Amino acid sequence: MKSLTLFSNKRDPGQAAMEIMEQAHSHPDFEPDLALFYTTLKYNGKYQSMLDIFHEEYGDIPQIGAVVDGMIYSNEIRTDGAALVLCKDEEATIRVDWAREEGAIKSAEELAKKVKCENGVIVLHFPVIHVPDVIKSTEFIARGLYYSNRCKGANQEKQKEYAGKLADWCDKINMIYLPPTVLNIFARRTNYKIPILSINPLGVQVRFSCPDIFCNFKDIGNGIAALIIEKTNMNVYYDDIFSDKGNTLEETKDIARKEFTILKEFKANFEKSVLISLDGKPPMEAAKNLVAVSTIKEKDFLNKMGDGNFQVQTSYVLVFFCKKTKGVFFVGMGSYFPFNLYPFYTDVSDCSEDVFLGCENLYYELKDFISSLRHPMDNNDFKFFCLDVGPFFSFSREKYSYKDKIRELAKENYFGIISENPSAYLPKEMQKRNYFSEIEPNIFFGSGGSNFRLDI
Repeated sequence: MKSLTLFSNKRDPGQAAMEIMEQAHSHPDFEPDLALFYTTLKYNGKYQSMLDIFHEEYGDIPQIGAVVDGMIYSNEIRTDGAALVLCKDEEATIRVDWAREEGAIKSAEELAKKVKCENGVIVLHFPVIHVPDVIKSTEFIARGLYYSNRCKGANQEKQKEYAGKLADWCDKINMIYLPPTVLNIFARRTNYKIPILSINPLGVQVRFSCPDIFCNFKDIGNGIAALIIEKTNMNVYYDDIFSDKGNTLEETKDIARKEFTILKEFKANFEKSVLISLDGKPPMEAAKNLVAVSTIKEKDFLNKMGDGNFQVQTSYVLVFFCKKTKGVFFVGMGSYFPFNLYPFYTDVSDCSEDVFLGCENLYYELKDFISSLRHPMDNNDFKFFCLDVGPFFSFSREKYSYKDKIRELAKENYFGIISENPSAYLPKEMQKRNYFSEIEPNIFFGSGGSNFRLDI
């Protein structure tokens, strides 16, 4: 596959799109079979006006994309602007499709029914969390407060009922997608034979009604989209920065004690994707003397969302242990919600009640976060990759050296996304080791430290 990356960071979205088109017109012989469009929050609310301009030019080809934190290409690293990547491959069969039903899981199920792939790869795009508009966000707070209050003094069975209702409501409005659950839906549809990569944007700074997904030159908001590429001899690589998991839960717990600085070990109560308590106390109350965070007030939550200044990066994590796989799921622990219940983006029903509160160790280097790029590659292939956004803030002084290291490895014909941690389903024969982040059989996801590469 050949690629052509076009970029603009002009302030006006229409001018940015036209500048991108001017660059495209300087390559009149390049007739693409696929368009990838990735943009930062710079053009929030104006994405469709840009897509309309691209659609007028390329309306007959498949298109997919999302709002991300940055892009890496051709010895460039950009965290403010938009990129259109035109791809050409006469040997590949390329399709895209999307769905947006009432419910995140229902949307995934409906899209999976449309997807067929017998020899190739699927690349999903869906927001791990899509912050709703101000009205739905206010309702989210009201429901969170209501169910949190109902949990006070209730027995464990009732607490689980209320937490489950909050989880179900977050799914109903497509606010929270569950990457392992979604990946399993698509893996089952393809008889567990096809690798599935997933780009799951969230944004290091979030605001109302974001991040958005794009498909077929439409801004589909909190929908889910799939890119299907059927072609032989494509290579898929997934990796994370951690040691291999153990053979038993106890071995994995010992490894976690080395991978993270553990502040305390708790017995947790949870239901679906909502944490109810740690050692019988509301999560933030249980952690208040251990971490430098506290419960956010409702007014501050709404104000920060409205201003686009709500920060989601945190160095504190909750570590869950998966009984099926002996792997680990970890999620950031921060002052995200103005109520006691603590929702997140993975169903931990199969996890042990033993939960660790810790912080990320700082002995990793930038090179650890691009490990999928260290596998051998053919310069003629198009290298498409997704990197965890976390290191760009942990290593702020060094982050621009990323572009030099990546160009040294990828040489040419590459494009990378900087975003929230990607996830993946990999058939057993494609796995390189016993990944720490295996949350369900052959499904890999965590809140940091992962990356993937697809060679086409």
